[in-house]
Amino acid sequence: MGALLVGVRQAAAQDSYPRQPGIRITHYTFNVILGDSTDEISMKEVVDFDLSRSGIAGINFDLCGPRAKGAAEAGPGDPCVGRGGAGALSGQANAGGAATTTGMTVTAVTDGDRPLTFAQRGDVVAVAFGSPSRAGQHMSLSLTYHGTPATGFRIANNKYGDRSFVSNDWPNLAHNWLATIDHISMKAPSTMSVTAPPRYQVVSNGLLRQQLDLPNGMRRTTWDESVPIPTWEYSLAAAPYAVDYFGEYHGIALSSWVFPQEHDNGLKGFAGFTLPILEFYVDHIGPFSYEKLAQVQANTVGGGMELASDIFYGYNGVPGRQLLAHEMAHQYFGNSASESDWDDVWLSEGFATYFALLYEEFQDGHDAFLSGVRRSAAGALRYAESHPQSTIVHRNLANISQVIDNNAQIYQGGAQVLHMLRGVVGTEAFWDGIRLYYRRFQNSNASSDDFARAMQDACVANPACPAEGRDLSWYFPQWLNRGGALHVEGWWHYDSLARVLHVTLDQTQTQGLYRMPIEIGVTAGGAAPGSAGAGGAAGRGANGAGVGPAAPLRVVIDKQHNEFTFPMATEPVDVRLDPDSWVTMMQATLVKK
Repeated sequence: MGALLVGVRQAAAQDSYPRQPGIRITHYTFNVILGDSTDEISMKEVVDFDLSRSGIAGINFDLCGPRAKGAAEAGPGDPCVGRGGAGALSGQANAGGAATTTGMTVTAVTDGDRPLTFAQRGDVVAVAFGSPSRAGQHMSLSLTYHGTPATGFRIANNKYGDRSFVSNDWPNLAHNWLATIDHISMKAPSTMSVTAPPRYQVVSNGLLRQQLDLPNGMRRTTWDESVPIPTWEYSLAAAPYAVDYFGEYHGIALSSWVFPQEHDNGLKGFAGFTLPILEFYVDHIGPFSYEKLAQVQANTVGGGMELASDIFYGYNGVPGRQLLAHEMAHQYFGNSASESDWDDVWLSEGFATYFALLYEEFQDGHDAFLSGVRRSAAGALRYAESHPQSTIVHRNLANISQVIDNNAQIYQGGAQVLHMLRGVVGTEAFWDGIRLYYRRFQNSNASSDDFARAMQDACVANPACPAEGRDLSWYFPQWLNRGGALHVEGWWHYDSLARVLHVTLDQTQTQGLYRMPIEIGVTAGGAAPGSAGAGGAAGRGANGAGVGPAAPLRVVIDKQHNEFTFPMATEPVDVRLDPDSWVTMMQATLVKK
């Protein structure tokens, strides 16, 4: 990288991104010019940041520099290469028009009126301060650059032939068009000021601050996001949209931005589903972090992309309720409470997957919810069984482009970790823990350990929470940091002389032992097996005697061979393991012996 790649980076503790200790971005201001005659964009950017250490010689910005159009990747997961079609991730290649190169060229970096020395090599712009930093110092630098992004910012006609400009930065593609510290841990507020032909409606993060028609026949639109968000969520969409404002909730303006040709269907889905979902999340999790919620149709995504305060969607027909519920859950988990590191991406995707199911439970009832949980668990189990070395939390992720290569594990498996946790602590303590976690890390960053501590603290504070939830150090490592699944072979036998039920449960998996509370459903007198209902908390400790369904017995397995004995007045008609599906990452049999 050369001598100007100043010594402010250090090896990452987890994923491979090189941190810059002592530097904290406090605000980005992007002034971008878009046009119809070329795919090249022009940018003037102001970066404000604080320095908490003395002796820092400079700062490195991520920005993809010029390279021959269609050039091969420089290394694994090169984020500066446009990928045709859907791409390896969310990025799509730009055609680039007549341009022979893609990427951004920096022409100046200044500190006020003072030019600074910089070097642009590959995907790094290294800026030297001129003199080492002082602890507590604040700096404001200006960068001027231009070019045609290879990916991350799609410049192309939409399906109706209308030219559009749409960002798609996840997970580390923002620096194809924006000079940033492009990692999820470096959250900052931003201002996006866009000069474009007036036929484009322009939307970005935050509140609309200005729309001004300029003397040169262009229009400047400025959006201001006052809440710190990750760089991959910096959004920009410019197209001939039909824009509808369909109300507000707690001061949050709600709107849809839809291609005019699909206005009726788009508005029907967005206006019909947005408010009820938002009400559910505000009531159950906590306050919404952002100034608005815009639902935006975009030609860069197949499903949804959960940008802060404006969500981008690709859809055919009416946008689906569960898709909206998933993407809106991200406004809480992933956007506001962001993972500190890409190793913990399940804190975003696993959460959004489960919270969409929780909304289904609220809207359609527990049976519909359980059907969704079981479908989700089936996908997670298939993946876990066929990839026993893969884990939900990555092990020092070296290539950020592979962050969801194990997507069935991240999305569906992550959702099951939350569902099984709810079974461990009970529904009431589960929601207590979710709200505590969100309060602690709203508009900040968190790790899996932070979430574990919040759930444990909530359980300790709730008298109804069972003993197993008061120290969760056993729970998360086995489900997040180890592959495979729990396998149980069980037998039951009723001793009519002693009037006791004997149950034996053997763990048979090869990845090590699990500790897990499991319910045993007992039916006497010919009735259907019992059901504890939501949370698995009903009737814990019941002995299953009498006619009809009894509340499930609750046991904890933590050895290879586990034996349990329960007093029981009559012989059961049926004994079932996990009747209410709280231990979903388990393959189990329980037979009469």
